[in-house]
Amino acid sequence: MNSYYYNNNNNYNNNRKSQNGGKVFIIVLLVMGLIALTALSSVGIYEYIKSRNPGNDTVPSSSIDNEDNTEKDTESVMSPAEVAEKTIPSVVCIQNFKLSQGYGYGAPQPVLAGEGSGVIYSSDGYIITNAHVVNGASLVKVMLTDDDIYEAQIIGIDKETDLAVIKIDADNLKPIEIGDYSALRVGDYVMAVGNPGGHEFSSSVTLGIVSAKDRPLDVEGGYTMKTIQTDAPINPGNSGGALVNMQGQLVGINSAKYVASGFEGLGFAITTEEAMPIIEDLIKFGAVKGRSLVGITGFVVDQLLAKKYNIPEGYYVDKLYNENAGTLKVGDIIVSIDGIKITTASSIKNALNKKEPGDKITVEYYRSGNTYKTEITLIGQD
Repeated sequence: MNSYYYNNNNNYNNNRKSQNGGKVFIIVLLVMGLIALTALSSVGIYEYIKSRNPGNDTVPSSSIDNEDNTEKDTESVMSPAEVAEKTIPSVVCIQNFKLSQGYGYGAPQPVLAGEGSGVIYSSDGYIITNAHVVNGASLVKVMLTDDDIYEAQIIGIDKETDLAVIKIDADNLKPIEIGDYSALRVGDYVMAVGNPGGHEFSSSVTLGIVSAKDRPLDVEGGYTMKTIQTDAPINPGNSGGALVNMQGQLVGINSAKYVASGFEGLGFAITTEEAMPIIEDLIKFGAVKGRSLVGITGFVVDQLLAKKYNIPEGYYVDKLYNENAGTLKVGDIIVSIDGIKITTASSIKNALNKKEPGDKITVEYYRSGNTYKTEITLIGQD
């Protein structure tokens, strides 16, 4: 019995040891698993943040150098909420008032003609917007995000590019941070900040991606601008507002929305690369300086007119105010400039895009059944 009991007791103790050893092994495995899971989770979170902020491969906030264990500052990755918080105070609501005709003997009264958005450019009150937002206004009203209201002065309007600058008498405003447009990539996230529908829906944000860069877009004045195409919803009232990257930096001025039937998700913004030189000229001079002109006015001879009157497509010259226009005369049809075919008013402007006043161009024109070439010296815009 004793022997039997002893053996059984030993077996019992051995079993206890074996079970305890198994438990320790399981605990060790669990601890190792938790460590691995934590590491993988950290990577997963980082990858998620990167996926929400394409184009920025930096670690959030700060990182630790593994070699010397010293902390290094890096550019922080911003969430959409952080981008909105940073940029909303730099975007304003703009209202355009025009005088009514008045009824009977009553004096004309200002009436709200349109609403749009603007971007604070400087702390002392300069604001960027679209030309069509403030064009023709008898009174321009600006409303800040803190509900302060100001009357604005129009500093300069450039209809060619649909850009304008206005100014309010205010200090300590929060100007937008200007970003590097060249670093923006197709597929990067961007945010549109503005007032869709006007003040009623002020300080709204929409999120999307860059669908295309340098997309040519003909604006109302006939000028072709390089734009950012985005699927971030841009609605009436967003015009003149900000398109920002995921560091909360301005990369474009929202200018138009493609509204053709059957199309959705086609919004456009004038790039900061194109806009900033124009904005600086408007602030300094009230107009764009250095823009070159042929020195003519006229109209486009389109395909229909060309076929009807058996003449080539081009630009018909009905007035000439350039003394150095070579042999070009009123009644001629310009068919090309420096080899670039002329079919629209904007194609003339595009042909002169890199030219300066005083530069010479070669113009091919049609007259009385024949085509000729002449050299013209460009003039500047007053």
